[in-house]
Amino acid sequence: MTTPVPAVTLLAGVLSALLAGLYLAFSLAVMPSLARLPDPVLVSVMRAVNRVIVRPGFVVLFLGAPLVAVAAVVLARVAGAPVIAAVVGAVLQIASLVVTAVVNIPLNTALDRADPGDAGDVARAREAFERPWVRAHGVRTAVTVLGAVALLAAPLL
Repeated sequence: MTTPVPAVTLLAGVLSALLAGLYLAFSLAVMPSLARLPDPVLVSVMRAVNRVIVRPGFVVLFLGAPLVAVAAVVLARVAGAPVIAAVVGAVLQIASLVVTAVVNIPLNTALDRADPGDAGDVARAREAFERPWVRAHGVRTAVTVLGAVALLAAPLL
């Protein structure tokens, strides 16, 4: 009897790769573009993005990648299949989720509190937001990419 381990592991890898692609697009295009714009525009656009992105497709990728990766590890363990690559992939997807929850979301929330009618407040909010958010986003992008690679390689090992 064949097990669903390779299929579930590949699904986790695909979800992770799609999430990594979204993060990479932000790193390569969105944030560098916003960096060139005035404070009120960056604040306004990031607020809009933070509201619009919380949709079913994103939630499936954001939560599905780590959940399916953990399921792949459990299934592989039960089936007696090699688990190291799937474990690495799952840990990296969970790490990405943690970075988002601990750094990116609180920075988004703080940016949301800026008073759009107060230029000084908007400038301070951007200063407190941009560099740490981009740094954390780079970390979550890298770990998501590496996790996707591990998960996609797992069935081949």
